[in-house]
Amino acid sequence: MRQDVGKAEPPAPELAGVRMRPALTFGLYLLLLASAGLALFYQQHPENAPQGLTRFAPWVFLVFALGFAGYRLALVAAHRYSPFKAFFQVLISAVFFMLLLPVQWGVVTQAPMPGLVALLNDENERVRVLAAEVARYRNDASVAPQLVKLLKDPSERVREEAHRSLVALNQGNDLGAASDAAAVARWEERFK
Repeated sequence: MRQDVGKAEPPAPELAGVRMRPALTFGLYLLLLASAGLALFYQQHPENAPQGLTRFAPWVFLVFALGFAGYRLALVAAHRYSPFKAFFQVLISAVFFMLLLPVQWGVVTQAPMPGLVALLNDENERVRVLAAEVARYRNDASVAPQLVKLLKDPSERVREEAHRSLVALNQGNDLGAASDAAAVARWEERFK
């Protein structure tokens, strides 16, 4: 049995004079689990999150990512870890942080979708036709007054779709076609 008397254990890696101990490593991984779990859970279930927590969670992960990057840098500097692996792991944590950022902070933003009433008033005939059809499937009587106005639309297709939707919103009871002025008055009376 041979003993290595002259060999000492290599010193723990350092970063800015702070020794990277196993307890620090364990703390970093606990921070990883807590921050990633918190960020992912509240991003998937924002209704359960206290106000502002969904915006705060990614920054907790960033604290982990910075600590992790420092730890990997210290290991690379001490020649105890592969530079390629360290770079790849730090890059993955940066990408994960970017994915956790709320969508409204992203570069690509979408304009809010206009409501159905706005689409029923659109200047494009095709948009009005489709909006009148959608009103039928949504079964939302709040748009019925706007559909009644569309019974007087210059486009025959718009008038037809508005009529079909009004019949559907009126539980299948047809008060008359758009071409009949008395029927339009009945529709107006029904959906004031």
